[in-house]
Amino acid sequence: MEFKKTVTNPMLVGAMEVLRAEDTPEHREMFLEEVLKAVFLMPAVVTPTPEIGPDGEVKLSPDSRIQFPMLSAPDGKQFFMAFTDWTELKKWKDEDGQQTFAFRFKDYADMLLKKTPDGKENPASGFLINPYGAKMMITKEVAASLIARIVHQARKQGGPGAEGQPVSHEKN
Repeated sequence: MEFKKTVTNPMLVGAMEVLRAEDTPEHREMFLEEVLKAVFLMPAVVTPTPEIGPDGEVKLSPDSRIQFPMLSAPDGKQFFMAFTDWTELKKWKDEDGQQTFAFRFKDYADMLLKKTPDGKENPASGFLINPYGAKMMITKEVAASLIARIVHQARKQGGPGAEGQPVSHEKN
């Protein structure tokens, strides 16, 4: 939901600039590492509009519907939006009361890679970081590859995903 928490990702923004200036394997790796650390603003439409409790906490009703707007590319592919900060989000839509969620890479990957409740593939092809600014794309395939790499590294280190250790795909 809308929250006044400061969301900034200066290291990711810097990595995006470096990658745009010189596309090398090292710069791609640096960019992907920053994507994994980042917290993004994900626009949302929540109905009915949530109430704000006396403690300032957002209260969703049990019948709340949450929709995440997507952008369509000229070829018809759809993408979720991921904004590195409020300035970038306002390039898309500058309105008071914009509902947002704080999403990490894992949240986007979960949405992209899981089937819909009716068993279909998610229609999104990926997510766009700062689509009205520097615009960097993370495709569904790149997301799957990063998740596989995370699981592989965890297994090597004996963490979640290691032999006998559960792998959680739940949102934090």
